[in-house]
Amino acid sequence: MMKSLRFHWHQLGVQKKLHILIQGSLIILFLISMNWITDRFEQQIILHAKQRANETADGLINGMNLLMLTGAIHDPANRKLLVDKMRLSKGVKELRIVRGASVVNQFGKGLPEEQAQDEMDRAALTSGKPAFQRIESSGSPPSLRVVVPFIAQKNFRGTNCMACHEATEGSVNGAASVIMDLSQDENELAEFKKNLWIGHLVIQIFLSWLIWLFVRNLIVRNIAQPIHNLQLAMTEIQHNNDLSKRANVDEKNPDIGEIARTFNALLANLELAQNRLELFAKMFENSGEAIVITDADKRILTVNPAFEQITQYKAAEVVGENPRLLSSGKQPAEFYQLMWATIEATGQWSGEIWNRRKNGETYPEWLSIGAVKNAQGQVINYISLFSDITKRKEAEQRIEFLAHYDSLTKLPNRALFADRLRRSLACAHRQKSKVGLMFLDLDKFKDINDTLGHLAGDHLLKSVAERLKSCVRASDTVCRQGGDEFLVLLEEIHTPEDVSLVAEKIMLAMSAPHSLGGIDKVITFSIGAAIYPDHAADDEMLTRCADQAMYLAKESGRNNFRLFHPSEETLNWISD
Repeated sequence: MMKSLRFHWHQLGVQKKLHILIQGSLIILFLISMNWITDRFEQQIILHAKQRANETADGLINGMNLLMLTGAIHDPANRKLLVDKMRLSKGVKELRIVRGASVVNQFGKGLPEEQAQDEMDRAALTSGKPAFQRIESSGSPPSLRVVVPFIAQKNFRGTNCMACHEATEGSVNGAASVIMDLSQDENELAEFKKNLWIGHLVIQIFLSWLIWLFVRNLIVRNIAQPIHNLQLAMTEIQHNNDLSKRANVDEKNPDIGEIARTFNALLANLELAQNRLELFAKMFENSGEAIVITDADKRILTVNPAFEQITQYKAAEVVGENPRLLSSGKQPAEFYQLMWATIEATGQWSGEIWNRRKNGETYPEWLSIGAVKNAQGQVINYISLFSDITKRKEAEQRIEFLAHYDSLTKLPNRALFADRLRRSLACAHRQKSKVGLMFLDLDKFKDINDTLGHLAGDHLLKSVAERLKSCVRASDTVCRQGGDEFLVLLEEIHTPEDVSLVAEKIMLAMSAPHSLGGIDKVITFSIGAAIYPDHAADDEMLTRCADQAMYLAKESGRNNFRLFHPSEETLNWISD
């Protein structure tokens, strides 16, 4: 019940609440004034009844004085007759004479009803002060009992009590017990209360109406209308979803104006937040990196279009799932354990990882994961950003390839060949074996470029490279030195004849024509060779020896092979 009242109270408007409070205050004031006025009226009734009782007691004393002057007071019948007449004449409910101790001692006990009958009688005789008691009983009208003591004085209501009988001044001779009927007074009180209720009700209605008009005008002018205007502005802003608008500030009403200023400040903050959210949303949607947001239990909440493009999964397919559905299986469980341990310790992790697309294709990606925590330090979200680095890996591989291989023939370049030559010589030195180095130069290659063009020349170089690789072992190395020059590294040879056999094999392979754009061309090699450690002790000298032998072969008529011999004199260098 109390909850329901509180609920309805909060739903009431300001005017209704204020009206209820004012009405309640008026009712409380009305009840307080009613009680106060009623109490005052009841006190007047009691006071009036006491006065009547005192007057009755005075009349009774006067009558007893007359009986005393005539000597008739000693007869109880006379006293009873006097009491009855006084009761009827005063309109009291009950009247008794209570005789004091001094009177009883002089004149006897008298009638039984003239003796003290209760505490009120005895209290009045003992203290000499009047005693009062309101008597309420069911079925009987209310009444007031008053016991008025008779005190002996020299001039007591026109007589000298002490002269009539033996008494000391100030002593209590007796008392009059009077019971006053309050029915008429109570009826008057009831009628008074009724009229008072009606009067108060009329006054309350009138005051409520006046106050309501005043309050309503005050509220409408200072509160309701400004608030209504502010509400209209808020509704318009909400309907148009335009946070750039502002509510009018009512300078005549500082409180409402302050609310409008606060509302405008809130709108400004909301507009700024909305702009930032729109910017973040655009960044989220247009980011080239895939973005995945999960909850604290690592369930996917949302992904961006880049995620769909990279993984081939639609957002609806992965929302609510664990990101492990992308796992390629290439990383061991320890990798992921270390990754999550790092995130728990530092709040973030970045690194290269392999994942799997929806079609089963694996791909490398660069992944960054960050933990989002609340004010209490509890993780509420994880945000992952990753990009497909397949092209980057291919570019790295391409760069790595170009650093060591010829881009046209795909043969090792001079840098890789020099490294392999040095390692081969070191191995041969340890094993006491031999290494052969062949220097090859195409005969009249310039004529091919000049007559058929450089594309034909490139095609020829690639064809020559393939034939050279077919003439050597897998453990041997064929290198394009540059232009039309090639090098061949023969590892673990035993005799010079092994080198000669390879040279013959190459020359035989080159005897077949090459098809160059529909034109068949035969091209030959001038080949020179040197052997480690027979002809040179290091790679640089071995290369010089093989180069010198090649030039001797070219000078002797091309399409020829010469093995380096220290006794042969080096001829003039020639070139095609």
